[in-house]
Amino acid sequence: MTELKVLGACPLDCPDGCSWVVTVRDGEAVGLRGNPDHPYTRGALCTKVNRWIEHSKQDDRILYPLRRAGAKGEGRFERISWDEALAEISGRLRSVIDEHGGEAIWPYWGTGTLGYIQGLEGGAGRRFFNVLGASRHLANICSAAGTAGAWATLGSPGGMDPEDLRHARLIILWGTNPLTSGHHVWKFVQEARAKGAYVVAIDPVLTRTARQADEHLAPLPGTDAALALGLLNVVVRLGAQDEEFLRRHTLGWEEFRARVETFTPARVAEITGVPEERIVALGERVARTRPTAIRATQGLQRHSGGAMALRTLAAFPAVTGDWGLLGGGLATSTSGHVPLDRAALFRDDLRPGPLRSLSMSRIGEGLLEADPPVRALFVIAANPVGSAPHQNRVRAGLAREDLFTVVLEQFPTDTTDYADIVLPATMQHEHADLHDGYGHLYPSSATGSPTSVL
Repeated sequence: MTELKVLGACPLDCPDGCSWVVTVRDGEAVGLRGNPDHPYTRGALCTKVNRWIEHSKQDDRILYPLRRAGAKGEGRFERISWDEALAEISGRLRSVIDEHGGEAIWPYWGTGTLGYIQGLEGGAGRRFFNVLGASRHLANICSAAGTAGAWATLGSPGGMDPEDLRHARLIILWGTNPLTSGHHVWKFVQEARAKGAYVVAIDPVLTRTARQADEHLAPLPGTDAALALGLLNVVVRLGAQDEEFLRRHTLGWEEFRARVETFTPARVAEITGVPEERIVALGERVARTRPTAIRATQGLQRHSGGAMALRTLAAFPAVTGDWGLLGGGLATSTSGHVPLDRAALFRDDLRPGPLRSLSMSRIGEGLLEADPPVRALFVIAANPVGSAPHQNRVRAGLAREDLFTVVLEQFPTDTTDYADIVLPATMQHEHADLHDGYGHLYPSSATGSPTSVL
């Protein structure tokens, strides 16, 4: 019997990007545990990932190429060979390109599997589709608004290192629920708390995290920017802004201050539903507590005005001077800190010329209204029927008889039901990749097991 320990990383769309160790015995993956040597995740995995190997061996795992054997949407298929599948796909693609041009092809990537080679970042074939001249996939369903807001304020989507929360004296968990999603940051919150830090949760819902905080404020959904301005109004009224930091490191402070002064606690209470006295009390706490750290994730930017909500939170530590303090600032996504040569990875230079972009979040409209029409759709690591807006329009678009759809998947989904061809996809312990969690600063290699179930 031979046994190997293979390093890897969780590919799921979570900020933690956990490092793991796979046990491979006689060529078969038989166990998985967290990697205790990883400085951020420290050997802990979430409940879902703890059963990864068991999940990969479930009876409904897609192991072979499949061809549709019924109407679109029925989910009835027949097994075919790889040669048959590849011949049919290449033939249909050639016909689409000859008749309608490369832009009639839409490679639709999701975040079911992250990674710079196999996942959304590498495009799982992005260079191939660039050569074909396929339409550009605009991956805007996740954090595009918040990223734009952070860029507008900071010049980067990356904020403070979440590990530095351990140095904060006041931690505001704004629109984030780490105890349920991305739990590794909680140990740094606990470390700060053990040294006397005060923890506030701002969330419309009384989440697990909010229950563990010292204080919970529940603003109406979509009013986060107004609440931030109201807290800054209290800071400015008390004269607690850091004028030296503002003078040396910011532009437009006087204009922003004029805006802040219009958001009195009374006005903000009407907008947010948070009692005026609670706004004043937290604003006073912010005014007298250094360093203050804000942890915010994707939830609060997924509404109208979401970009401005993140932009306002990014400006918040500039007013208080916390951007200049260890343990102060705003922690959102750390993806802006990873200096990889994405141009060499994506090879957008292989495109024959300017190409149209099709929006991930508007796949229904894209399939029904795009001109020229989409004639071939590749769905990779995504389930748009289950996750994209306007589900009925998405279903109607996928049901078009003149649309050739290929889905690469590990298990049956609502979207595979509409596929003409389904191709089996490997899981992370079966392939090599490079990962970076967007909640920490540590890239992880994933070599994959020396065998594959496919």
